[in-house]
Amino acid sequence: MRFKSLVARLKEEDGQAIVLVALAMGIFLLGAIGLAVDGSILYTQRQMAQAAADAAATAGIMSIFDGTNGSGAAQFTATPGSSFTCTTTDAKTPCVYARNNGFGDSASDTVTVSFPTSAPGVALSATDPTNLIKVMISRDVDTTLLRLLGSTVTTMKATAMAAIVNVIAPVPILVTHPTLSGSFAMNGTPVIKICGGPSRSIQVNSSSATAESTGNNPTVDLSHAGPLDTSGTCTTGTGADFGVWGGPSPSPTFTFLAGTKPGKYLPKASPIQDPLKDVPAPPVPGTAGSQTQFPANTTLSGQLCPASVAPKPCTLLTPGVYAGTSAATRIDLTNTTAYMEPGIYYVQAGGFSCRANCNLFMASPAVTDVTTGTGWDGTAAGGGVLVYNSGSGQIDIGSNGTVDLIGSPAGSTYKNILFFEDHTADANTTPNHNPHSMGGGGAMTLTGTVYLTNTLATMTGNSATYQELDLQGGPGSGTLIQGQIIVGALHLGGNGNITMNLNSSTTLIVRQVALVN
Repeated sequence: MRFKSLVARLKEEDGQAIVLVALAMGIFLLGAIGLAVDGSILYTQRQMAQAAADAAATAGIMSIFDGTNGSGAAQFTATPGSSFTCTTTDAKTPCVYARNNGFGDSASDTVTVSFPTSAPGVALSATDPTNLIKVMISRDVDTTLLRLLGSTVTTMKATAMAAIVNVIAPVPILVTHPTLSGSFAMNGTPVIKICGGPSRSIQVNSSSATAESTGNNPTVDLSHAGPLDTSGTCTTGTGADFGVWGGPSPSPTFTFLAGTKPGKYLPKASPIQDPLKDVPAPPVPGTAGSQTQFPANTTLSGQLCPASVAPKPCTLLTPGVYAGTSAATRIDLTNTTAYMEPGIYYVQAGGFSCRANCNLFMASPAVTDVTTGTGWDGTAAGGGVLVYNSGSGQIDIGSNGTVDLIGSPAGSTYKNILFFEDHTADANTTPNHNPHSMGGGGAMTLTGTVYLTNTLATMTGNSATYQELDLQGGPGSGTLIQGQIIVGALHLGGNGNITMNLNSSTTLIVRQVALVN
């Protein structure tokens, strides 16, 4: 009897255990289902909040970058170390963008905007007093099944940080026209060779299927381009890329030397923004520039005219305004050896020409630059020249002569620019207008950036308004450029050599906006 009673009791306890296990499993399954359901809701809310934070931070830093945060209905104070919390009707730019993306218009949301003083690992712009913005978004989200286990509300958070950063300019050659067929064109047998520089050497932004077009057998040699050739001497680089947004695809129409990296021809390579678009036009100088001729074997303002140029005279140019309304106020150099003192050459009409037996050099010894705008070095050791073409006419240099010029200092407002075309200028193209032209039968060395382009908005609005640069070369001629070429359209011809030597000393650093966290 006792044995049977013990067995009965064990059977009763087994039944109770099963009930307890079933109850425990039910709670576990309820929690798992609740976690899955509520977790999915929280994940969706988190993704939406992150998008809103990204948008608010980007809009805020763009407003600071453009200088529009200081006035108007959307203004906000951006002092490093400060912060503010958005209200549900706040008109401040970051608050509006957070609200437009679904956050900040209810009591359960909190949108906080702050301006940190540092971001580890980020190369912040040193020229902007405020270069960081941080947006934090939080929202209380009601739970569903999890509230059966006691959790009724979960706080979801998202954070984004945007900055004004210093970046290396993306490519040595950037062709900016957004739609033009043949915006990068080569005819004849020219050889363009790039040494050093970034991992992409050439970018053509046109969406045309024939954005890149060639005739005969030109060559693009990127076999020693890229960051491994730190000296820019084509000794250690192992190849870089050629990118084109349109085509042709899948391969180029020219001889492409890609190197051992190897470099690649990249059709459908996304357009790259003009890195100099925010460089301001220089102010109009307060004095007129001058051109003074002096004979061989004489000196003017410390500049010697060598005896070897006789019987041709020398010409000394000084910076200032060149109105272009007469021969005296127009830079149209022929049959002379000309020397340019450092400073801004503000050309209002007539363009800038060095043609027909013209040689052009920097003045030596250089005199102190006293006519330049904000950011120029202004030292007795020199600096460089900035030729700003503000009116009609084109840049035309290098025909059968020797040209050796140095552009604005890399650390100045003008970012190493040598030739700068007014962004609102009329078209300089083929065949209706004369394109800008460089090269010929002589040797040309340009240390600085050739910057000849209209704005993207201008070219998008009227595809016929753009700046074309023709780089030409004859047998035995050579062009060496230490800097960048940024133009609306680039045409290369003849059978000369064009070399871009890109070492660390000529690297262009520009300001850009980026999400950094």
